[in-house]
Amino acid sequence: MIGKPWLYLTFLLSGVKYSISVEAIVSDCLDEEPRYRYQAYAGETVYFQCNLTSNSSEKTVQWFLQKPDKSLKEVKSSKDLNVIESTLQISPLEEHHSGTYICRRRNLCMKMRVHATERKNCENYGPKRFFFTTTDKMSMSCPSLNCHLGKNVRNVTWYKTLNFSSVTSENRFSLNINNNEIQFSKIYVHDAGIYTCDYVLYMHGKEWIMRATIQVSVDVSDTRQPPQISGPSNGTKIEAELGKPFKLTCRVIFGYERSFNPVIKWTVLYPEIKKRSAHIGGRELCLNTTSGLNGYECILTMPLESVTNGDLHAIYQCSAQNSVGIVTSTVKLSRKETDIVFRRNILCISVMLLLIMLLGVGTAYLYWVEIVLLYRHYLSKDETIGDNKDFDAFISYASQTYEFSEEKMESYFDNYEDEQFATQLLPSVLEDNYNYKLCILERDVLPGGAYVDDIAKIIRRSRRAIFILSQRYITSPRLFELQAAITRSLEEQENLKLILIKLKPFKEPETIPLIVKKALRALPTVSWKGDINSKSAHASKFWKRIRYYMPVKKKQVK
Repeated sequence: MIGKPWLYLTFLLSGVKYSISVEAIVSDCLDEEPRYRYQAYAGETVYFQCNLTSNSSEKTVQWFLQKPDKSLKEVKSSKDLNVIESTLQISPLEEHHSGTYICRRRNLCMKMRVHATERKNCENYGPKRFFFTTTDKMSMSCPSLNCHLGKNVRNVTWYKTLNFSSVTSENRFSLNINNNEIQFSKIYVHDAGIYTCDYVLYMHGKEWIMRATIQVSVDVSDTRQPPQISGPSNGTKIEAELGKPFKLTCRVIFGYERSFNPVIKWTVLYPEIKKRSAHIGGRELCLNTTSGLNGYECILTMPLESVTNGDLHAIYQCSAQNSVGIVTSTVKLSRKETDIVFRRNILCISVMLLLIMLLGVGTAYLYWVEIVLLYRHYLSKDETIGDNKDFDAFISYASQTYEFSEEKMESYFDNYEDEQFATQLLPSVLEDNYNYKLCILERDVLPGGAYVDDIAKIIRRSRRAIFILSQRYITSPRLFELQAAITRSLEEQENLKLILIKLKPFKEPETIPLIVKKALRALPTVSWKGDINSKSAHASKFWKRIRYYMPVKKKQVK
């Protein structure tokens, strides 16, 4: 320190600066008279509240001790002093704690005087600790009142420490303040705590507040009931499996007792087997309920390593005892029919699985077309890419050009319906809605070529062949197109599939080729039952089946 005088000078200056700043903070309180003057007997634990009102939400309060020279020393928590938010605790209060204290919160401060009085001046100091139970009807008075009998003592004010909330009977029907005493007609657990009592004395011409503290403890009264066995019930039969380990469990509810020492036993009444017994004493295996104030739940388990026939004929007894009495419950073991239960469970599971499987198969059968179309839409690849085909389907139907002059007007309209279905409705659905490319002979093939050669080329360039069947078609020369497609699908290893649409009922003439007759029975046939001119014709299930037989082709977004 001698070698570095500048350090010593810095230290002194910082101390002066701190002293000046503290005194500046509480300058409003330094020269004023104390707002409160407190007296308390030495050896007691006392609490002092910093009674400052502030709009600030800050709870931090600083406490200072003003020395005789009016300098300030900040009060820090130590062995006998403790600052708890806005409260100063002195425990125990001694003579050297007497003095002037100043508390500060933000820009507000309060000054008070504390004086420790020797206990030898009061031989009749009242009790400062109380122990109540919840069934008690008790009262308590300020312990220092006995020291000031005959003096001019004002009404006693009671506070619940540490927040110094006033104790009144306004909101509490079981509490009354009478003759400076707190009278409890019923004690509750939350009545426990630290109470501070104040009353005013005039000494040496000045008004002093005499302060004392009482510690109140509350406990629940001991139970007046014997324990209760919550399980197993008396006379219960418990199923156990032969040859398997088993545990007998006894659950007991005990009422609250300050000196709690429960006893639970498992014993075998018949036959007497000493090794088959269990016992506990004490609270080690007991669980508190609501911190023990409402009682305890205790569990005792007696294990059986392997259930025998003798165990099934035995009588087991659980007994529980407390200071009030003893209760018992007896049980027997019964054989658990595991095989029957197992078979019943297996049968139920099998039936359920069978029903689920049948339901799944039925659902798949009813909605198979929809399932396949949904799968194709999201997962299947486009089958038309790279197969060197020009058309998705060739359309064969009975047109008006054949034998039209010999038909009556009614036959004309029937024949026109075939052509309307093939040339208008089919393209409007398959081409416009699903991007399929159809080949209609009169529309897509230029006239002038050989009819047989044209049909062979068209079938070779198509992935599917759709035939519109009616009585008119089955008796017309167009039946050749069906025969040619059947022959090609059988002779060549090409992915040509035939789709038959039964537009109207018809009778097979005896003159049709045998290969066609067999194909009519073997090939997939979709019957049309709708109205060609109906607006809902495009939304029927008929088109889902047609799409089911058509090649997989991704619809292009236009």
